Amino acid sequence: MKEFDFELIFKLPTTTDDPSSYIDALFQSGCDDATLSTGKLGMISLSFSREAQNAAKAVQSAIRDVQQAIPNSSLVEATPDIVSITDISSILGHSRQYTRKLFDTNSASSIPSPIHVGSPSIWHLNEVLGWLKGMGKSGNNINETLFEISAITREVNLKRQLEASGLMKAAV
Repeated sequence: MKEFDFELIFKLPTTTDDPSSYIDALFQSGCDDATLSTGKLGMISLSFSREAQNAAKAVQSAIRDVQQAIPNSSLVEATPDIVSITDISSILGHSRQYTRKLFDTNSASSIPSPIHVGSPSIWHLNEVLGWLKGMGKSGNNINETLFEISAITREVNLKRQLEASGLMKAAV
């Protein structure tokens, strides 16, 4: 079994719901491996450190446990997924300047395309990690569980967005 660290953010059934009222139900449904954040009314964030055979099973079981404890809640986001240069630097333990240099000194065709070009530009973490791994030197320190969990959280977020757009039928 491996341990996977990830965060799930859920919208509660009503915006007036007090997130702290769900703490006991979450614990009883199996979310005792999560730290809860209840700062925003109508939302709840759970930072998991979950053991599972693989990242997909870790995330799927966590989503199922939350939805069992909070019926009619809806997943807003799974992380780590969407990142800026600053986020990438923090994850890799590099300075922002060093990470920017990595992006600036490599061929534009080899760098993953951002999902948003702006200030800041943002990428899917899994694509950046894959690019860095392919480069060798900078990618040698990438934690395999981070690479695995970032691929699954990206997939979960993309699936959620497709379902919300009506382009894909909801499926668990």
